[in-house]
Amino acid sequence: MAMGKISPWVSQAKEIPVEMSSRIRLARNVRELPFPHLVEDDEMSGVIETLNDTLDDFNRIDLEELKFEDKALLVEKHLISPLFTKRGRLSYINGDESVSIMVNEEDHIRIQAMGAELSLDELYENASSLDDRLESRLDYAFDDKYGFLTACPTNIGTGLRASVMLHLPALSLGNRIQRVSNNLNRFGFTLRGIYGEGSVPLGHIYQLSNQLTLGQSEEDIIKSLNELKARIIEEEIEMRSIMHNEHLIKAKDSIFRSYGILKHAYTISLKEAANHLSNIKLGVDLGFLPENTIRFQELVQLIQPAFIKMRLNSLDKEYVSLERAVAEERATLLREHIGGTI
Repeated sequence: MAMGKISPWVSQAKEIPVEMSSRIRLARNVRELPFPHLVEDDEMSGVIETLNDTLDDFNRIDLEELKFEDKALLVEKHLISPLFTKRGRLSYINGDESVSIMVNEEDHIRIQAMGAELSLDELYENASSLDDRLESRLDYAFDDKYGFLTACPTNIGTGLRASVMLHLPALSLGNRIQRVSNNLNRFGFTLRGIYGEGSVPLGHIYQLSNQLTLGQSEEDIIKSLNELKARIIEEEIEMRSIMHNEHLIKAKDSIFRSYGILKHAYTISLKEAANHLSNIKLGVDLGFLPENTIRFQELVQLIQPAFIKMRLNSLDKEYVSLERAVAEERATLLREHIGGTI
């Protein structure tokens, strides 16, 4: 796998309004083994040997052999979680980086399938197929009453977390996002930042996901998430219509200011860059800018710190302050993509 490159499934994705990507994650544990925070290395050796044999068509990544920057890059590509960088052992990643497995994160095994043009049902089929493949070789911790047993009680049951990444600038700028979030909590769903639990929204991108898995089937969880996603998208489109019809000059001013800044800036922070990219993507969706102005999902990844540091390393640039060099290189990257001053 090419560490410093965008995942193939992201680079090949079609840009559409609001909905960016979807993910299915399954949490599984091996019967009679302590959960990861208590398990000893030698106790996992048999499991790892089985995974190596079963997943011979995946790339095996040993976290202990990676530098901090390489681990951060995998987080920015959503292939591993921030928690996994601290205590994870191994990861298995398929060729186009749409499917990955984390070994010894919060649970012994976490399977995730991601995609930009596949439905949650299709992604669940992908993850479930891999799950069946592993279950044929491993004895999962399962209870007839409670379902799959997991380290965190909120994952007991199906062990399924389904999520959708949504770009919600109109709801955010209209100060309606908190109301939407509060309503979701009543149904057992949540809006989080782009890296899930504990992260903050960046560029008005939010992750919609279920919070509970007990007492519901996988089909019920996915059906409910799809219904809530449709409602949120409808609200976002409605707010965009209000923005276009009642606040046209203000909206255009904000969008084209962002376009001008990214086209000509020579230094820029991650937060500012993400917000301006969000405005430009909104401008594309509203028809103010051509469709090929930016590839939003790609650029949101490419401006992240680890991607920029990887770019600096490849250019072999000398610098006194890493923070300043990253801000300058981020601006250069954006000027290149938007066709600004070089």
